[in-house]
Amino acid sequence: MAVKINDLSFAYNDKLILKEINMELNYNEITLLSGASGSGKTTLIHLISGVIPNIIKGKMLGNIYINDNDIKNKKLRDISKEVGIVLQNADNQIINQTVEDEIAFGLENYNYDNDEISKRIDYVTNLLKLDKKAKTRILSGGQKQRLITASILAVKPKILILDEPLANLDKEGTKILMDSLLKLKNDGYAILIVEHRIDVLKEYIDKIY
Repeated sequence: MAVKINDLSFAYNDKLILKEINMELNYNEITLLSGASGSGKTTLIHLISGVIPNIIKGKMLGNIYINDNDIKNKKLRDISKEVGIVLQNADNQIINQTVEDEIAFGLENYNYDNDEISKRIDYVTNLLKLDKKAKTRILSGGQKQRLITASILAVKPKILILDEPLANLDKEGTKILMDSLLKLKNDGYAILIVEHRIDVLKEYIDKIY
């Protein structure tokens, strides 16, 4: 099991956001998390990825296990090696001028050698149909979303969370992304998609919360 959540409750400044949530994410599965705006979906993925409580503070009860290990008191850097999160606004996450430099940035922070970095750039750009030499400033919204996904995948976290990944994608971009995620699922990844467009995703997902 990739992620197990037991009786999880969370509050910001005594305002209860999540109450007694139980949830499981498994490898070789794509799971959909859906719900109304403001229902706590983003809070939940911040808890799984360690953004809460490492960056955002609040009161948490219950437990989150990643690969059978309780992540309470684990550092964000350590969690990020196991859990990759792709947020909705790609523009806020891109900092380099070319696609390959953007993907290489995270790998360099983990001290991978140049040969390994090149191999991983080639793999993720082929997977997500990106030109590694392209300038990031001229990419479409959908291409930027795929670039952020590629940057996360290059680090090879086996648990992948995407927050409303279809928001900036047209029909073609959606198919490219979802076909890529399906391949990753079959390669042993656990994938959680936070999205309200259930009709578009129903042929890809294994279960829904």
